[in-house]
Amino acid sequence: MKKKFLFAVAFSAIPMLLTACGGGSGGASTDNPLYTLILNPCAGDETSYRYVTGHTGDKVNLKDYVPTVSKSGYTFTAWSTAYSQNTKMGTADAAVTDGTYTFGKDNKVLYAYYKKKSVDPGDMSDAVKKYMEELKTTSEANHLYYHYYRFVNTPASYAPWDVWAWAYKPDSGEGAKFDWDGRTQSTDKMSATGDAKIGKFGGAYVDIDLKADYTGGWDNVNKVILNTPVSFATAKEVGLQIVQTETRKSGSGFWTNDGSNLYISLDDYALDLVGGGTAYHVFVVQDNIQDPSKYPFEDVDDPFANDDGTNTTYGTSKYDNVDWSKSASTGLETSDVFKEIGAGYQIMVSSFADSDGDGFGDIYGITGKLDYLEKLGVEALWLTPIQLSDSYHGYDITDYEKVDPKFGSTKSPAAQANGGVVTSETALEDYKELIKKAHEKKMKVVMDLVLNHTSTSNKWFVSSANLKDEYRGYYQWGNHNKQSSAINQDNNWYPYGDHPYSYYAKFGSSMPELNFSYKTTREAVEDMSVYWAKDIGVDGFRLDAVKHIYMENEVSSTAGDTIVYDKSDSGDYSSDLTKNIHFFKELKSTVTSKSGKNVFFVGENFDGHAYHVAPYYEAFDSLFDFYTYFNLTSAAATGRKNTTSAYGTASGFLWNNSPYTISADNDPKVGVKDNGNMFVKANNSAWNYPAVYNTYNKYRPGGVSLPGSFTSNHDIARTINRIAGSGALTGLNKQGNVTPNNFADFNKSAMAVKLAEILFPGVTWIYYGDEIGMTGNFPETTYTNKEKQVVPYDANAPYADLWYRQPMKWVANGVKGDTAGTTDYYVTGSAMQVVQDEVNKSSAVVPALTQAENQNSDFAIMAKFIKLKNGDDSTGKALRIGSFTAENYANGAMAANVLCFSRKINDYTLKIAINFNSEPVNGNSLGGTVIAQYNNPSNNTSVLPAYSVTVTK
Repeated sequence: MKKKFLFAVAFSAIPMLLTACGGGSGGASTDNPLYTLILNPCAGDETSYRYVTGHTGDKVNLKDYVPTVSKSGYTFTAWSTAYSQNTKMGTADAAVTDGTYTFGKDNKVLYAYYKKKSVDPGDMSDAVKKYMEELKTTSEANHLYYHYYRFVNTPASYAPWDVWAWAYKPDSGEGAKFDWDGRTQSTDKMSATGDAKIGKFGGAYVDIDLKADYTGGWDNVNKVILNTPVSFATAKEVGLQIVQTETRKSGSGFWTNDGSNLYISLDDYALDLVGGGTAYHVFVVQDNIQDPSKYPFEDVDDPFANDDGTNTTYGTSKYDNVDWSKSASTGLETSDVFKEIGAGYQIMVSSFADSDGDGFGDIYGITGKLDYLEKLGVEALWLTPIQLSDSYHGYDITDYEKVDPKFGSTKSPAAQANGGVVTSETALEDYKELIKKAHEKKMKVVMDLVLNHTSTSNKWFVSSANLKDEYRGYYQWGNHNKQSSAINQDNNWYPYGDHPYSYYAKFGSSMPELNFSYKTTREAVEDMSVYWAKDIGVDGFRLDAVKHIYMENEVSSTAGDTIVYDKSDSGDYSSDLTKNIHFFKELKSTVTSKSGKNVFFVGENFDGHAYHVAPYYEAFDSLFDFYTYFNLTSAAATGRKNTTSAYGTASGFLWNNSPYTISADNDPKVGVKDNGNMFVKANNSAWNYPAVYNTYNKYRPGGVSLPGSFTSNHDIARTINRIAGSGALTGLNKQGNVTPNNFADFNKSAMAVKLAEILFPGVTWIYYGDEIGMTGNFPETTYTNKEKQVVPYDANAPYADLWYRQPMKWVANGVKGDTAGTTDYYVTGSAMQVVQDEVNKSSAVVPALTQAENQNSDFAIMAKFIKLKNGDDSTGKALRIGSFTAENYANGAMAANVLCFSRKINDYTLKIAINFNSEPVNGNSLGGTVIAQYNNPSNNTSVLPAYSVTVTK
């Protein structure tokens, strides 16, 4: 079609709406039905405008219009609704990709967006053509050449940098260090000497022989490169990271990178060689690593060429523009839908069910297990993150609106319709199908939403790091040379390349934190959340790391705010409670309003201090109850020892009348500074569970909270291992191993705790495998800690959390590729394989599919208690939202280790006694009719057997 070039056709109300590229727009009278579209090329200093008129609702095919000016080194790509002062053109993310604009009621300015030219065969200069032809004869077959172009293209500019590379797919492997061609690595590979060979087009490069055997691996405690075997022999995709060499040995153990991880598919970078064979060439440019090409770049612009070091967001009012005086008063009572749900189920997607035989769990695999979950009584599913990410676990999002293809399946209907090829689009269809099938079974789906931080590969971060105006404020950037001395790695600020800027990243340099003091960031996250709730159909969100949204050392000012201190040898995790609650109240209100449904919010605040957590109920329907988990497992461990003085008793958990007071909670390390009067409702509440539960309800609008009790989760020891440990009351790292010989006995204690969690208020989340008694044993090895002591493997050891995330045991002797869905995979960028421990492999743990058919199995016992809690009758309502009262249903010296409480709704009362002791205890006043029991075969209420649960009405 012939392109149209239209010039000033505007009516007199807007003869000159814009006077400079990127200037403001005027407004047409809203009484006039004729409106104007202004196309503004904005190429360098040249400006040309075209006015296109039309009525409200009229559509314009933007493909009919092209700019009258060009931009050297760039190609016009699309018209965009947003403009960047930095690039002097439209922005990519606001580009109108479908080429159609519909007139609204106001004038609209569209800006030309140009994409940097990546040289292709039809667009190469003669010099580059010659260079590529030379590569066909000088390259070696089965070698990967990673070319890196720095703006100061001298040997000295490459000397501080090297490359870390690893096999990524189909199997993830350990990484190895490579240095630039021309340099010689030291024996320990920690440094190199010599000058890098550089070229005009490709800069420096590393040469990786994909068939060779290498050694690598990283010891982050001793900061040395290991001798672990590294191979790329079967790799189809490779991970690459450009590292500032010296940062391996300095700082907090996080390397400084140029950009972030880059994952490339070898086939996309293939170069057929003269004489046969294939080499692979990848070209990247400094500060733009995420935009690789199979050909060199020409006319490359340096985004930092004119930077003066003032592009900071930390302490800059432009990026701190939230109106804190307008705290969202949501008025949203707890979701009625979730008040009817007794039990949810947490799935570690990578470890649960593999449907296509690649060993990695997928969404379609979960769909195939819905009948199993329905039989257990599950009414809500919580999947660990399924959005695009760099890792196996998914807690570092690279794109919030895409489903990661690694969670797709070649066997799903969507992939089959695509020729068996998995893409982000087919994986999204798998997710939508799971939601549909779950809804058909009356199950709700809760999406794990990681808002505190993203991956450095996230397009938001890449744009922000490259000084793009519309994204710069999405993260906290400080100048470590000119601003506060607090901007350093010890305070979780990490340098970006060799520029004067550092970004805030509490969880490590690869996970920068979003800046939610900037309204534009909030709006982007709100829109994304609405998309999943309204367009895709999720019923709720599990919000990750909620206290970390605003850390005390992340924001420039906390005057008048309530601060919760959390300082220890492991770091400073002090948070701004006022700002955190403000954010989540606003998010909850906005998402509910725009999606048209009261979306369920359950928050993860990894804190065993119930009263530090309680105020979050102003914004959340539910919060995971670490306080209860730690206390119940500690009480069970005490009961096993035939004592009342080990790690905490059941009666202490229910009856301790010591008050919590704000005045006493003033420890500068683990106390609070209640400037915002956030703890008034908690003040003078007793330190026992009934008082804690009542306090949760005080903070919740409508007075009904749904505490999120749980049987364990992906970050902490499974119940059975907590009980087998020897730590203090809330000792997170003090877990113990069990053996096939003592498993049965410990499993009884663990079952008593898991049933107690079901009988507590709110929604109980069953961690996958807990219903069949799976363990989370640590390996019987040692490791060297940061003090360089050789110590037993524990939760501080590298990759310790993998043992909380073992493959689900569907069948005995399950293997990768079996029809049951057994998983078996390696962790991204390492040689760590996610496997079952010796107890899970043994006959001690009966497989899930076998237990599901046995009415006397652990599965059947948990299903029976879950059914009670799910019920629409008074029993179910009492267990979900009824009152909670501590009782005395046991006598004798060991009565302190019996958890006794009643649950009541209206005039209906349930009496519950859970004996954590290793010996029987005399019962007292249970009375009534036994409606459920565990390990009490005679249904006796006068004698409570060891490790038993008795419920009467």
